[in-house]
Amino acid sequence: MLAGTAFAAQAQSTDVAPTHWRFGVQLGAVHDNGRTDPIFQLSFGYAFDPTWSVEALIAGNLDFVREGTDPTQPYEFDSAWGARVRAALPLSEHWTLDGGLGVATVHEERGLTIHGYGRDRTGALVSGDLMYRLGRRWSLGLEVSSFTQSHTLNTGLRSEFHF
Repeated sequence: MLAGTAFAAQAQSTDVAPTHWRFGVQLGAVHDNGRTDPIFQLSFGYAFDPTWSVEALIAGNLDFVREGTDPTQPYEFDSAWGARVRAALPLSEHWTLDGGLGVATVHEERGLTIHGYGRDRTGALVSGDLMYRLGRRWSLGLEVSSFTQSHTLNTGLRSEFHF
């Protein structure tokens, strides 16, 4: 019984072991070629220390139905996958300003997918976000990122679960 009580107190303590792994979900908008579409992003990362971390991510356009079949129209963002290194600058006990640099492959399409007007482009991924750590397990924030090769700008609300 004493061991169980000690274990429960340790689990509630704010001075517990750090959480290195994280899973993130982001919902927002992708801006490219004069269009704005809804986007989602999923990420999985590992923090080496409070400053440096690495992250793998996948993103997708939530506008599943696109207009037209004209191969002369501009390419539109469809999906992306990649990896980045993130650096965190603590602003206070709960707030951090994070910057990321990595590489991503972006899939772009013209009009409907069934017509085969698609291409993949690989290039730099640059990002910045302002995060608020709610507690040991959760963070919320705002992120701005760019897949530079396809000239897209992504903005969104980000949530992270730390474990």
